[in-house]
Amino acid sequence: MAKPTILAIFMIVLVLGTVTMESQGQELCHEYFVESGICDPKHCADRCTDKWKGSGKCFNGTKICGCTFKCKT
Repeated sequence: MAKPTILAIFMIVLVLGTVTMESQGQELCHEYFVESGICDPKHCADRCTDKWKGSGKCFNGTKICGCTFKCKT
């Protein structure tokens, strides 16, 4: 019974260590654009994808396009 318990604990530590290493350096950055008219969701998304390979969303009923992307290290 001790061997399966030790093996299970080892596997949990191994998986948690791998997940932690993968998530480091994955900080998200944000940039906002003010459009000339009401924000167009497709234009906003395309602009953010082209510039940073990120995602863009309009703030409802405003001229503001918000981009979210992985920060460069």
